[in-house]
Formats: sequence, C-alpha cells, structure tokens
Amino acid sequence: MLSRQRPWLQLALALGVVAVLILALEASGALDALGHWVIAMQADLHRRLTQAVTLLDRTPSSDAWLTLIGLSLFYGVFHAAGPGHGKAVISAYLVSQGGAWRRALALSVAAALLQGAVAIVLILALVQGLGWLTREALGSVVWVERLSFALVALLGLWLSARALGRLLKIARSSSADPAPSHDGHHGPHEPRRHHQYHGHHEHHDCCSGHHHVSPHGPRREAWLAVLAIGARPCSGAVLLMGVTSLLGQPWMGGAAVLAMSLGTALTVSTLGLASVLARDWVAARAARTSAARGRVMARLGALVALTGGLLIAGLGILLMSQVGASDPSLPLMSPGGRPGGLGA
Repeated sequence: MLSRQRPWLQLALALGVVAVLILALEASGALDALGHWVIAMQADLHRRLTQAVTLLDRTPSSDAWLTLIGLSLFYGVFHAAGPGHGKAVISAYLVSQGGAWRRALALSVAAALLQGAVAIVLILALVQGLGWLTREALGSVVWVERLSFALVALLGLWLSARALGRLLKIARSSSADPAPSHDGHHGPHEPRRHHQYHGHHEHHDCCSGHHHVSPHGPRREAWLAVLAIGARPCSGAVLLMGVTSLLGQPWMGGAAVLAMSLGTALTVSTLGLASVLARDWVAARAARTSAARGRVMARLGALVALTGGLLIAGLGILLMSQVGASDPSLPLMSPGGRPGGLGA
C-alpha cells in the first residue's frame, strides 16, 4: 500500500518544495528585484534601440545594421520576459490541453512571428498605404488588441465546452457499464489485470493525451491559439515600426521587428517547453498508482482541461475589459523612455 502511495507522496513533496521556494523568494523580495531588473534591461535596450535607429538613418553601414538587429533580438528576449498575455495563454493551453514539445515550439514560434508580422502590416497599411499619421496608426492598435483578447476568450470557451463534453461522456460511460459479475472465472489477479487494461484503453480515448481525438481538433485549436496570441502585435514592434516610418525607412523597421520576433519566440518557447516538461512529469508520476488509471485518470485529465479553458476564457474577458483603460505611451518617440504595454 505504501509503494502505491509513494508517487503521490513524491508529487506532493515536490509541489510543497516549489511552493516553499516561491514563498521564500517572495518574502525576500527576490522576485521583485528580478522584475525590476528585467524592466531596467528593457529600458536600457529601448534607449539603445532608439540610438541605433538614429545612427543607421544618419550613417548607414554594416556595423550599424548588425547593432540594430542584435539589439532588436535581445529586446525581444527581455520584452517577452515581462508580463504579457501570450505566455499565460500558451502555458495554460499546453498544461491543460497537453501536447508534445514539438507543439510547444511550433505554437511559440508561430505566435511570436505573427505578432511581428501584424505590427509590420498594420503600420505599412495605415501609414504608407492610407497616409495616416504615425500617432493615429499607433492609436488604432487598441482595436487589434480587442480582437486578440476576444479570440483568447473564444478559445477558452471552446476548450471549456470540449472538456465539459468529455466529462459528460465519461459520466455516461460509467453509469452505463454493468458491475462485474465474472470474478470467479479468473485467477486471483485476473480481474485486476483486466480492469487495468480496460482503464488503459479508456485513457487513450478520454484523457488529454496526444492520441485521444482526431488530429483535426487539436490542429484547429492550435491555430486558434496562435491567432489569438499573434493578432495583438508586440507594443515594442509597433513603436519601432512607427519610428522608422517617421524616418521614411519602414523597411529598416521591418527587419528589426523580425529580429525582435525571433527573440520573443526564444523566450516564449522556453516557457512552453517548461510547461510541457512539468505536465509530463506530473502525469508520469500520477500514472504509477493503480488508483490513477482508467476513468479516474480520464476524469482528472478532463477536469484539468476544463480548468485551463476557464482560466484562458477569464483572462481574455479580463483583458478585454482593460483595453483602453490607460493612455498609450510612445516610449520610442523620446530617448530614454520606458517600454509600455503588455509583453508577448
């Protein structure tokens, strides 16, 4: 009996250690110090970006280009390390819905590149195409943000509805199965083995593993997640495109934004991989106990998926309610300004 409970005890101990470490870091102020350091790095890179854009505009050279691209890459890395809805959505999606490390990488990179592409297309279409003022184009980002956050809420509601359907299916299956009446026809260990095999089969049908549904469902959800995150352009990318448009060199901004997107993808994909590894670690230890198989594991997976969907939906609704609550700042318009807005 003790050996069966040992994986759960290990899991509880690990979670307890993590909780204690987080509380200790919070009490010591280390988390606040880390947050201030990230913001300070963003501000410093922000100032250097402004100087690099100005230098490249005045004296174009290969060194100036390399400086701008390198700074844009590092800006994307540190900007994505700050608060933002993209990391929260990807982490909640991967932890609650499952997915291999390839999916984590694909989602993170696709969402980051889409954010950069939206920033480039938005500024080029409004400023270069329609002749809007740069400040007017920057102000129009609020409508794109509303669309992105609405898609986040829609994604969460869809995931919640699908998980609820799985829970109802498991409940109906449990009530429909007759009680076993053929225990006497097997050896002392046969009923348990048969039940485990049956539970393992149900785990593939109902739980949140990689093979439980048709690939078209996860593929649609993945594309919706990418669209929901990437539809909101990175604030730093939009401002950089705005500055280079003012200088009459939007192509310079486009190249820098692509480098910035790669830096963002690096940070977000690292977090996505960590989410997948953490989920697999918990699932592997939970599956070691005989009590955590069959319908119990399937029901637990569906509950986790439902919780993740509700969290994503709540995040989208909360972000929608806060759009436009604060005045947008234009940090790149003045040297030494600090980056504003949500991160990736």
